[in-house]
Amino acid sequence: MPKAPAEDAIVGKIIKRDGEGSAIEFSRAGVDLQVAKLTFVGDDLRRSGEACRVEVAGTPLKLTARQSETGLRRYQIAFPACAFTFDVLDGAILVTNEGKACELKDAGCRADPEGLWGMSADEIDPKKGEEMLGARARVEKTVRSTFRALYDQNKKEKAIRNFIVKEQAGFSSWREEVCRSYAREPDFGYCALRLTEARAIALGAQLATGVKLPPGVAEEVAAENTKKDAKK
Repeated sequence: MPKAPAEDAIVGKIIKRDGEGSAIEFSRAGVDLQVAKLTFVGDDLRRSGEACRVEVAGTPLKLTARQSETGLRRYQIAFPACAFTFDVLDGAILVTNEGKACELKDAGCRADPEGLWGMSADEIDPKKGEEMLGARARVEKTVRSTFRALYDQNKKEKAIRNFIVKEQAGFSSWREEVCRSYAREPDFGYCALRLTEARAIALGAQLATGVKLPPGVAEEVAAENTKKDAKK
């Protein structure tokens, strides 16, 4: 089972969204993790069709630890114009922002932080391509076996069982959506490897501590089951 990466996996590295866009660099202030540098690349709000680039002032930026049920370390960036949340992966971060792009109004720039920020295209060693694909195959095997164990653990709990099945079924399409724009992804599968590792860790956490249904999910699952039963 892959272990949750420590913060040291991202300290001192310049990691980029999709391997070639917005960039972030982390550093340590004693034991605290902080953002040493942050650059957004996005769409110019003043000139349609043109790109914009914004160097965030006021660095270093503070990070606040957040609770996470994914088994990964989670932080939120203290930047009011774009206070996004991310999980720490192996040399990368997975950013979520509720599907919202950030509008940096003073700079006239709109930038979407969501997605995988990791190794840039020119850092990937061409000789590592087959190695990455092999590593992904091994992690995929771990994902499948851990999911089966999780399913068996919860097979008597209909709401939880249906939730984890639906979540697992949607993982591949979600991974494809996140990784389709990552630099040189067809050649190396770097993004897919990192997200698959994160999935394995999340399943391991659910297996160890139990599955917690998000607010409203139990009710939605119950409603779906009622409809299915009515059609029988």
